[in-house]
Amino acid sequence: MEELNKDFEVLTTWLKDTALSDLIEKATVSARLTTSPCALVASSYGWSGNMERIMKSQAYAKTGDANNEFYASQKKILELNPRHPLVKELRSRVENDEGDAAARELAMVLFETATLRSGYGLKDTAAFADRVEKMMRRSLGVSLEEQVEEEEEEILEDEDVEEVSDDDSAAPGGDDDISADTPVPIDEQSNDSNQENNEIHDEL
Repeated sequence: MEELNKDFEVLTTWLKDTALSDLIEKATVSARLTTSPCALVASSYGWSGNMERIMKSQAYAKTGDANNEFYASQKKILELNPRHPLVKELRSRVENDEGDAAARELAMVLFETATLRSGYGLKDTAAFADRVEKMMRRSLGVSLEEQVEEEEEEILEDEDVEEVSDDDSAAPGGDDDISADTPVPIDEQSNDSNQENNEIHDEL
């Protein structure tokens, strides 16, 4: 184990002092991890992920309680799996260039995924989603500058024309469009009845 610590000393020091200096107490090599690249472990005075969820969900928890703030704000320990390919690649990149932007981004994503795996909550989920999207774009060969495709203007114009035509067909047609249920003026009714009486008188 001591030999592994020496082999990964550059990486663990870089994570603690540079890439994740504001987020972790320290980074160390772990022998208990099997399939995960890393894990986040509470320090001596910090809460575990389960304890943090319990304390945050307490209905009677005091807002701004100094005691709770102390435990919640404790930095955690990042344990690394030295046999995981992602950790090996990260170590290789850091040894070649400590200013590698891709290495910094990978370190942040590893930290955030370890945070979720260990039962803690992320403070900035939107930033995490953006980083995952960038990594997906790179893996699929999609440019980071490529924007979401907008709808074609012709389709929108056709939809507007259809809406206008529907409105015209629904509008009343004027004086010529008189339905059978439309009441006839009294003057017209009297004229019609007088004409019928004259026709009957002529027949007689």
